[in-house]
Amino acid sequence: MDLTSELDHLGYKVFVQTYSPLTTKIFYKSHQTIGNIDIHRYKWFGANLFHKLEKLPLFEFIYLTPYLFFRIFFWLLSNHRHIDIIHSHGITAAFIGNILNFFYPKKKHIVSIYSSYSHINSKNFTFKLIAFILNKSDHILTQSKISISQLQKIGVNKNKISQYFHWIDTNRFSPSNPSKLFKRLKLKKAFTVLFVGRLIPSKGALLLAKIATKLPDINFLFIGTGPIFNQLQKMKKTHKNIYLLGDISYSKLHLYYPLADIFCLPSLYEEGWGRVLMESLSCKVPVLASNLGAVPEVVDSSISILIKPTPNNFYQEILKLKNNPSILNDLKNNSRIYALKNFSSKNISHIIKYY
Repeated sequence: MDLTSELDHLGYKVFVQTYSPLTTKIFYKSHQTIGNIDIHRYKWFGANLFHKLEKLPLFEFIYLTPYLFFRIFFWLLSNHRHIDIIHSHGITAAFIGNILNFFYPKKKHIVSIYSSYSHINSKNFTFKLIAFILNKSDHILTQSKISISQLQKIGVNKNKISQYFHWIDTNRFSPSNPSKLFKRLKLKKAFTVLFVGRLIPSKGALLLAKIATKLPDINFLFIGTGPIFNQLQKMKKTHKNIYLLGDISYSKLHLYYPLADIFCLPSLYEEGWGRVLMESLSCKVPVLASNLGAVPEVVDSSISILIKPTPNNFYQEILKLKNNPSILNDLKNNSRIYALKNFSSKNISHIIKYY
């Protein structure tokens, strides 16, 4: 919503076509108007099917693409006169955007890419397809240098790729007193570690939970749902320092970061950017994260500690930060300043110049 909200603020009329959340039970209206933003959310079956198909890109593509395309296509038949730019987010949306652009060639087609691709093989059919789809667009925006390098390796035209830097609402994600929420959640007064993300193996939540079993005097909070939720629930029964908070509405998420002393991103794969890093830092909560993917481009040593994602590394660094308040306070004091400098809404200029 940051992009649409800021475009609204700048006077753009924005039409959003998307699925209702596929992996969470949070309810959103199927049609909603907020200022100059007109949102259509389409319900689709599957729940955790999305997670199950992540390692089967062709099947995931078939699952996501046809229905969303037809819904958008028929909507566009009566609304195309109001549209100047098609801005697609992700490969599935880019494919749909290309077809729509074929029928309406005067519309400019911009694609934003958020994924990071490891183990690239330019001869692989999937990567060839991704390159073909992206090369059909007018311009491609991605958030990291590593992503630019990867896109070029798979055959995307380098002249079509530009880097931009995302942002968050730094007024909403800001330091606050979490004492009431602390009491409501019945958290014990202790050093607190926070995880926010999908509960899938590659995000490293299970790694963090196993560390929690060895550090009973530290709170470990998990926000999110996914396939490993039940595993974490079993661990929680025998380890009272594990708190599973489930899905938290994005409108309330900013209230939860200040509960933590540190934010952990123990991803076991190459993260494309890591929005949660920006949110945490803006709330004056420093970061302990994997050193994979684009994460080293998002943060530096003044506000974070980046490590190889092994259980022992995270265990040692959590203990180090808990037992060395001076190191932790230095990181905390730099976090909000860093966020205001690097993650403010002025970053939208990197996007709209291509409109």
